[in-house]
Amino acid sequence: MSKAMPPEFTNLKEKHFSRIRRVKRLLRPLPRRANLHRYPFIKWFAKTARNRSFLWSFRTTHVVPSLYAGCILAFMPLYGAQVPLALVAALVIRCNLPILVGLQFLSNPLTLPVIYLSAYGIGDFLLGIFGDSNSMVAFWGIDEEKTLLMESVYTVTATVVGGIIIGYFAGVLSSVGYRITAYRAAKSFHPPSEFRKAASGPMKKTSDL
Repeated sequence: MSKAMPPEFTNLKEKHFSRIRRVKRLLRPLPRRANLHRYPFIKWFAKTARNRSFLWSFRTTHVVPSLYAGCILAFMPLYGAQVPLALVAALVIRCNLPILVGLQFLSNPLTLPVIYLSAYGIGDFLLGIFGDSNSMVAFWGIDEEKTLLMESVYTVTATVVGGIIIGYFAGVLSSVGYRITAYRAAKSFHPPSEFRKAASGPMKKTSDL
């Protein structure tokens, strides 16, 4: 007969499954194979999405690209079109769809002013190194009637550049955090060798009889 597992081993298993339950609760409102029909645009491609296993994989090779792409897309001036673009991006770069879509909730009516102002400020600073909108107008000889259009194009360009920069660094931080979390989860799922020996020891003794 096998002996009961050590309490430490049992505690590790309980922590591991507790993390799984928390992750499932977080992912409940996000796109899953069972609820794709509820999402606008995505529902039209539900059959294709369900057959792509990489869209639902939580391996590091599929999650890390979704963190980078999701963060960059969330900080771009594309509010309202982010979910369809997230599906396209997930299919193109073969990454996790729920995480990529979930990151788009970072940009919402409450956070948009802060995100866009920050993105514009960073983009304006970087573009200012190469020349501002006034110098571009003077260089190309644009008349005053077209100056407003040129300034609008410059504003969008600066916001896009700043959004890419912010999104990239947010992706770096989130990917590092995910790797640390995944490492700890794997460590809890694969207990230390002394626990495994203690759990398998009685069975070895029985087989020697």
